[in-house]
Amino acid sequence: MYIYDFIQGLIIGGTLIIAIGPQNLFVIQQGLKKSYVFTVTLFCSLSDSLLIVIGIYLSNYIVQINPSIIGIIKVLGGIWLIFYGLNKVIKLNQIKDINKELNIINEYGKVLITLFLITYANPHVYLDTIILLGSLSTNFNDQFSFGVGAISASFLFFFSLGYMSKFLSKYIYSNKTWFWIDLTIGLLMISYGIYFIIF
Repeated sequence: MYIYDFIQGLIIGGTLIIAIGPQNLFVIQQGLKKSYVFTVTLFCSLSDSLLIVIGIYLSNYIVQINPSIIGIIKVLGGIWLIFYGLNKVIKLNQIKDINKELNIINEYGKVLITLFLITYANPHVYLDTIILLGSLSTNFNDQFSFGVGAISASFLFFFSLGYMSKFLSKYIYSNKTWFWIDLTIGLLMISYGIYFIIF
């Protein structure tokens, strides 16, 4: 395993997953009430892992069929990252009212149905995992290590978010905290985007 590629997968995967979206909000709300936390965190982690593997496999399959396309993939991936980062920076001062979004679900069946819908009916999930992470994996020597890093980021993030929601609640509800998180993620994504386009 290439440690460098693993670390890059961990960083990029981690920065893409940290956001106030329906899936992460659902993990937070179930964690706050300690309701089916293991089921929720495991489902989200495994779903991410599946989509990441599909994305990496498809990207490498396309590159094997037409090796010249790798340059196009790198540029498109870089442009996407730059726009992703700029979007984060532009929305830095946007007020986030997480309380309005929280709606605890206590029935196991409803939890699974909700999880499935907010995961697989969300187009951003496919953009971030299959398209973006998949295309970015072609920039690394060992796509396996990159993928393991990205998958590790998903497991670390979701399980930490689910089981530490109570502890993290004072930070989760703070707009100041999200300002710095979004700024860091935005700048990282812009930097990665420029790097992939140039190199």
